[in-house]
Amino acid sequence: MTTDALAVARDYHDGWASKNYHRAIALLSPQLEVEVPINDYPTRDAFAAAVQGFGELVTDVDLISTMSVGNEAMLLYDMRVEGLGELRVVEHFTIANGKIVKLRQIHDTAPIRAAGLGA
Repeated sequence: MTTDALAVARDYHDGWASKNYHRAIALLSPQLEVEVPINDYPTRDAFAAAVQGFGELVTDVDLISTMSVGNEAMLLYDMRVEGLGELRVVEHFTIANGKIVKLRQIHDTAPIRAAGLGA
């Protein structure tokens, strides 16, 4: 298992984007902390369920840019989502021992709220 931050972040991204949720979820630490602009995921399992549920609505993902330093990585991507259209997302990852221990996500919440998907 690699512990390189960018490799772990890319493997997670490639997993959910290809609908291989098991691959993506396996990279989430049991102590995962999640910061997202909408909804709340207090546990790894809660976030994993959201990744799979929302992932099923995603029709296309275009990775635009990646960067990393030390144990942190960032991915910028566009995704097309059924019922929402296109969303631009930035994800910031903190990696420890080959697992994602913190995930921060930034995106415009207006389309999600308009679709009634936000809490």
